Amino acid sequence: MQLLSEEDLIARIMKVKNLKANCFKYLEDSSKELLTQKIIFAISELTAEKMGPVKLSEIAQKAIGESDKSKQDLVRLTLEKSLLKCGLVEKLKYASNDVRYILTSYRFQKIKEIDSFRGESSEPIGDVVELPKSTWPLSDEFYLLLAKKSGYEKALKKINSDFDDDLIPRGKYEDLNNDYTKNLNQIQSKLNSKYSGLEELVGE
Repeated sequence: MQLLSEEDLIARIMKVKNLKANCFKYLEDSSKELLTQKIIFAISELTAEKMGPVKLSEIAQKAIGESDKSKQDLVRLTLEKSLLKCGLVEKLKYASNDVRYILTSYRFQKIKEIDSFRGESSEPIGDVVELPKSTWPLSDEFYLLLAKKSGYEKALKKINSDFDDDLIPRGKYEDLNNDYTKNLNQIQSKLNSKYSGLEELVGE
């Protein structure tokens, strides 16, 4: 069964989540050896593999290397005391015995809250921090479209170059140019409609 739509996963990738310092610390290099960060990366990697939320036992196995009850309890406690409270992870209950977890975002902005006579506001600190793109839950179709787009762009460049060097006749050039351009436009249209904004993000 599909637990989350591809649109939902894309929305999580596109969103930049604001985090106060006490929560942002879980993403910083100083937390590399902490279980909290290992859990974040475990959920991210597993979600990319499964294209959906993941079970506690799977997270424990990935983060700790074991998934017996005591390790699962340790992961659950860590999730509840920090990552769920900070809004980094979402808990999804599908049945009484089927609870799964997923990240709320893959891109994060550290913020500082400011109290003033105008009320509470916040300001960003530093750059947006992303989890590795290799751990983003992107479908095979997305990468296939990117590969096809690149292929047609190279093919168009080549036939233009060959035509300029008089290596192919005008008639054949025009046929190929029309075919490749039409296919490229169709691919770009699908990328724009289904994966709007993702191509730029992944290419950064």
